[in-house]
Amino acid sequence: MSSESERALSLEELRQRNMPQQLSPDQHPTEQNWLELSAALEALGQLLAEQNLTLEELAGRSYRGPTQGQITDLLQEMKAIHRLLEQAGKKRERHFSLPRLHLPQPTWEWLILPAILLGLGLLWYSWAALWNGLAGLLP
Repeated sequence: MSSESERALSLEELRQRNMPQQLSPDQHPTEQNWLELSAALEALGQLLAEQNLTLEELAGRSYRGPTQGQITDLLQEMKAIHRLLEQAGKKRERHFSLPRLHLPQPTWEWLILPAILLGLGLLWYSWAALWNGLAGLLP
């Protein structure tokens, strides 16, 4: 069950189907057809004239493109964006840093030990001075 559209047509049949319909020599357009055709041609001519005027007007305008400074600014912005994109594409690099040393914070309790050692040192020095003084008096 093949339809007509599925059927393979020969080249001659396709040419005959696609040929424009021509009027026979004894058929001529009516006066109404001539009026419609001439009105359509006049409308097309007016549209063409309007388009030509618009094109001439556009051709007369000067083109104001970007200035050299604007182009330079755009190039700098583009380079900055390019650098950011390159950084975003890279894997995060590993950084090595030395461990931080945290020294203990001195408090009042830390001052007790040096004070005791200083007191013992003074006692020892004074005891040694007293002993030397007494040793000189005794024969």
